Amino acid sequence: MRKLSLIITGLVMLFITYYTAFSHIEDYKTPLQSPHGKDFKISCNVCHGSKGWALDKEIYSFDHSSTNMPLVGQHKEINCRMCHTTLVFSDEKAKKECVSCHTDIHSQTVGNYCDKCHTPNSWIVNTITEIHQQSRFPLLGVHTMTECQQCHLSETLHRYDVKGVECFDCHIDVYMASTNPNHATAGFSTDCSTCHFIYSPEWGGIGLNHSFFPLTQGHNVECSKCHTNNNFSNLPTECVSCHLPDYNAATDPVHVGGCYPQNCEMCHTTTPGWSWSPTSFQHNNLFPISSGDHGGMACVDCHTNPSDCKVFSCIDCHEHNQSEMNNEHDEVSGYSFNSNACYNCHPNGKGD
Repeated sequence: MRKLSLIITGLVMLFITYYTAFSHIEDYKTPLQSPHGKDFKISCNVCHGSKGWALDKEIYSFDHSSTNMPLVGQHKEINCRMCHTTLVFSDEKAKKECVSCHTDIHSQTVGNYCDKCHTPNSWIVNTITEIHQQSRFPLLGVHTMTECQQCHLSETLHRYDVKGVECFDCHIDVYMASTNPNHATAGFSTDCSTCHFIYSPEWGGIGLNHSFFPLTQGHNVECSKCHTNNNFSNLPTECVSCHLPDYNAATDPVHVGGCYPQNCEMCHTTTPGWSWSPTSFQHNNLFPISSGDHGGMACVDCHTNPSDCKVFSCIDCHEHNQSEMNNEHDEVSGYSFNSNACYNCHPNGKGD
């Protein structure tokens, strides 16, 4: 009985073997193909082991840097199927652009190049100011301290829509509300940088770019002092255009009709207190009056004709008369008793 049972078992096994071979005859005729596609050339043992067809990370040795998408940062930790949704890699043609896998939460408001701000290590951005310097609107001066949402008025905190990159795009309300001076009425340019510095938190004062006519010392006054009737165009920059009344009223010495030109800066400065005197005119280059016997003298002491500063007198001031001077200069060739002759011989005001 036992012998018969063994014979029957053997016949069954033989039948199964032949049946299996017959049923898979087509498989034997066709070479085994990789589930990754007929063009897949990488050896199975690069990714798989004898444990099964699941990826064996203990033996995985494929060099992903040989592709157009090297795995760095968090990309080294993710599952292959997160990028390769099928097993046929060549058909899938996985792309290296971030947006091919990641949803653009910025809704195209900053472009498709995620790597400008983010890295494979983290989505967190710690260098936004440095990144902004490479944009069409670098952050300078007070703009470095401005909250993003003050310029990027968007539906969500992740969108970065912009009104524009010109000052006027954001500061139109300041332009229209200005009163001293009224920009709209005066027809000011909407290019704010023409007059204002972006480095200053204030629109006026040190924030005013008045370099075409420096507002130094005495000129640091209210705009309306010079810009009367709200006139801010074609205003002359010559001193006399504002100070002609001062020029005409001058008596010590008289400027009108004399030898004093109307370019006031030759003699005067913008000294605080807005005083015309003392002047910066260097009289010592002509005749020393800063010290000695002639120090501290008034202009009219020597310039006896207030209408002509070229006229000066020596002989009317000193305590001497012509006869005495004639005797003292009897041996001087070309001597003459007049102020011009005195000056020619005594240019320093000394007796020797």
